[in-house]
Amino acid sequence: MKSITIIIPVKDEEVGLKYLLENYQKSSFYGDKNLSFIFVIDGRTGDSSRKIASHFSDKIIDQYYTHGKGSAVRQALKVWDEQQSDFVIFMDADGSYSFNDVENIVKALNDGADVSSGSRFIGEVGIPKGMGRLHNFGNRFLSKVSSIRNRRKISDLCTGLWGFQRDAINKIQRNSKGFDLEAEIAGKIRKSNLSHVEIGIKWSARKGGMSKLKSFKDGSIILLRIIRT
Repeated sequence: MKSITIIIPVKDEEVGLKYLLENYQKSSFYGDKNLSFIFVIDGRTGDSSRKIASHFSDKIIDQYYTHGKGSAVRQALKVWDEQQSDFVIFMDADGSYSFNDVENIVKALNDGADVSSGSRFIGEVGIPKGMGRLHNFGNRFLSKVSSIRNRRKISDLCTGLWGFQRDAINKIQRNSKGFDLEAEIAGKIRKSNLSHVEIGIKWSARKGGMSKLKSFKDGSIILLRIIRT
C-alpha cells in the first residue's frame, strides 16, 4: 500500500470527529502504518475537538495566526513537505464523509488519476438527504460555472473530500484562505493539465455543530475565485 496522509481542518467539530473516529476504527485503514493524519485546530475552537483528534494522531497543528479552511490546508502541507507521502487526502471534520469513501478516492489514485474527489450529486436526482435547498442550489450553480470556466465537467465543486498524487499536489500552488480552496484547486487542475476523476459517495448531513460556510458571502468569494483562477 502506498503511503497516505489525511489532512483535516477543525473548528468546533467534536461530534463530527467522534463519528469519524468510530468510522475509522471500523475501516480497513485502522492500524495501517502507511496512513497518517495531520489535524489543524483553529485557535478559536472551544470544545473537545483537540482531545478527540489526539486519538487519531499526534500531528496536531494550532492555527492561531490565520483562519479559514484554505489557510489551514496550506499550514498542514508545510508539515507534510517535511516527509511527503505518495497520496494526500483533504477531508472535512464534520462527519459527513466516511472512510469507505476515502477508500474509493485512494482506489482512483491507485488507478492513475492525478486528482480524485467525492461527488455528492453523482447518482442523485434530487436534493441529497440532509442538504438544504439553498446549499443544493448554490453547490450545483457553482459547479456549473466551474465546469464552463475550466472546460471540464465537475458535478460537485464544493465537496469536502479530495485526493491527490504527490506530484499533483506539488504542482498546485494554493493562495486561497477560506472556502474558495476547492474553486482554486479546480482552476489549477486545468492550468497544470492534471487528470481529475469524480467518485460518487454516500454523503450524510454534518454531525452536530453549525456549518461555518455563509451561503451568500462565501458563495460570492467562491464565484470570484472560479472566474479569476
